[in-house]
Amino acid sequence: PNTRTRQQARMRLGLDEEAFLFLLLGLVRPYKGQEELLPAFSALTGPRLRLVIAGQPASPDYALRLRSLAGTDGRITLDLRFVPSEEVQIYFNAANVCVLPYRQITTSGAALLSLSFGVPIVAPAIGAFPNLIAGNRGILYPPGDAGALSRALDEARQRDWTGARADNIGWVAQFRWEEIGRQLLAAYFEPPAFDG
Repeated sequence: PNTRTRQQARMRLGLDEEAFLFLLLGLVRPYKGQEELLPAFSALTGPRLRLVIAGQPASPDYALRLRSLAGTDGRITLDLRFVPSEEVQIYFNAANVCVLPYRQITTSGAALLSLSFGVPIVAPAIGAFPNLIAGNRGILYPPGDAGALSRALDEARQRDWTGARADNIGWVAQFRWEEIGRQLLAAYFEPPAFDG
């Protein structure tokens, strides 16, 4: 569902309108790069910056590791639990940017979910990300560069994302199940045109 306004979502998360929210939402697994994201975010200055990592952790030990990395930075919220589908809209509607600092990837449902809420993405230039992220859809950074993620976060907070939500929702519509299903049915069941 997507029925909450930005103002309602931010109120639910205790954020004011001036806060710039980076979001990482989904199952919390080591390959998703939370361990790189936490220090990269903490390196940024600015009291209005916020980071929320929300999702079910791989294990209690991994949750403890992330809490240790977050330290005492009051700008970071770790909501380490299963997030029900009806709450997903709260996070995405409140977010300015979704951060997907994956170490490895083939494709990303999280990226398409983010774009379906119109939220631009910060991600490394690996796997499917270079095909998904361009222009208002987000920022790619080079993998393997220790400071690249922090620089990309800094660029994201300074970029003018005006119009990004509408552009992203329009672009990602091509991947809706209804459209993909129509194309699949046409490929299998519509007879080819005869030209002869």
